[in-house]
Amino acid sequence: MPPSKQGDDRTSASHDDTADFFAAKQQEAPQQEVLIRKRKRRNNKRKKRVRTTLVVILALALVGGGVAFGIMSAIKAGEGAVHQAAQAEDIQTVENAVTYDEGKTVKYNGHTYALNENIVSISIIGFDRTAPAVEGEKAGQADAVLVMALDTKTGKVTAIGLPRDSMVEVGEFVGDAFAGLNTMQLCLAYGYGDGRETSCQYTTTVASRVLYNMPISYYFALDLSGVGPLNDAIGGVALTPLQSIPNTNIVEGQDTVLFGNNALRYVQWRDTSVLDSSLDRQARQVQYIKAFASQTLQMSQGSLGTLADLFGTASEYSITNLGLNEFSYLATSVVSNGITSLEVVTLPGEMKQGEKYAEFYLDKSAVYETVLSVYYQQVD
Repeated sequence: MPPSKQGDDRTSASHDDTADFFAAKQQEAPQQEVLIRKRKRRNNKRKKRVRTTLVVILALALVGGGVAFGIMSAIKAGEGAVHQAAQAEDIQTVENAVTYDEGKTVKYNGHTYALNENIVSISIIGFDRTAPAVEGEKAGQADAVLVMALDTKTGKVTAIGLPRDSMVEVGEFVGDAFAGLNTMQLCLAYGYGDGRETSCQYTTTVASRVLYNMPISYYFALDLSGVGPLNDAIGGVALTPLQSIPNTNIVEGQDTVLFGNNALRYVQWRDTSVLDSSLDRQARQVQYIKAFASQTLQMSQGSLGTLADLFGTASEYSITNLGLNEFSYLATSVVSNGITSLEVVTLPGEMKQGEKYAEFYLDKSAVYETVLSVYYQQVD
């Protein structure tokens, strides 16, 4: 079922996403609940096997100070797959830019830029369900969308935040039939899919279109129930809250370590009576992601074990097309270069009150300059 264009999480709505979700869950038939429990048990068994295998394989890579031939082969295979998938096609530009080599060389504002072909992108999607949808359920919406750009040569990672209320061209579908493009909030793209792989693909396609068709080869979508376990897997996340969160002990300006449900509340809560509350929430999400990444990367110095374990934990709460070989290669790129932090940039624009709901209008020139700074290198 396609999403309503009056998205259930748009600003100026009077209800909270989480309350709505659990109210709806209480009304579901018991038979459907049994189906969900059975599906989660089956998936968890498979994903735990994947997690165990991953940790063992990556641990073996460090035994004796060398890398086993099989591990080298896996990483090499991942390298080939990643760079093949990241090939740029049909790169777009703003009107006052001149491009050559199918967009791989750009002249803009008196400077020349060359595409950095070592960068691989992953769309990171946080969707507003406690588990991926099963057949017959609504897919939900994407409450958080980030594009993670990783330079496989230097290990540098830059996260580009796309405001969920951004008014963008989204492909509409009737069943499997494409019905054309329509301008709506970015968050709604997820709802046109199946709540699983196609939802991730649709959202990733829109994110790529926003970034002037920069290739985004992979997606990683996390449901609400995964935030706490991932947070606690690194011993909690320390930060200074940007806002006080109702019904928690999270107080603005008071240093705290987030655990469990408090971590979820910090990145999820917003005051829907405030026009730009989704931007306030995004600011907290960005702060949280930077803190989480910094702690994780510092813990990972000299070893892939921490990243491997987190990838395994995340697999229990996520949907992704990122395979073991690809992950091994990307993780090696980051760890071997000694990266200990994550750069984050949020696409700028202006929030406006639409006819009924909040609408965020991206500054297209600023977005393009972000694309140049992340994906290109100035050569003059």
